[in-house]
Amino acid sequence: MSAELVILVSTAVLAVVALCAAVISVRAVRTLRETPTSTPVSSEIALVERPTPVVTQLPASLAPRVVEGRLIVPPTQQQVVATALGRPGVRLSVFTHGVAHALRPESRDRILGMMKREYRRRRRERLQAARRAARAATPSATADSWMGS
Repeated sequence: MSAELVILVSTAVLAVVALCAAVISVRAVRTLRETPTSTPVSSEIALVERPTPVVTQLPASLAPRVVEGRLIVPPTQQQVVATALGRPGVRLSVFTHGVAHALRPESRDRILGMMKREYRRRRRERLQAARRAARAATPSATADSWMGS
């Protein structure tokens, strides 16, 4: 292999690695922004029982508790759903379902009908605007005789 080909291949491999690193870092930043920051609880604070205001009655299995000096808080339903729907396989499945739905004949016909109506509406508005502009630019003969010129 020539030196030029080796340099070209190594550059391509380096570009792919850099692209993968960029994607991984962007995903990490997104997950850091989405997850709330939690402060570590020291063992002295965790062992102190503080009365918490009870808004709703939670089952005993979902109540926050201290295990081995750490405060354990079960995730909320919203957090569970966000985690489940954020998985790549689920996102791909939702996307393919949407594409399949859009490609069905009834959906295609409905979308085409909406596009035609929108096109006709915009064309009508353009024609009306052109007529108004033409009327404003050139006064009619009756308007000239009425004005006395």
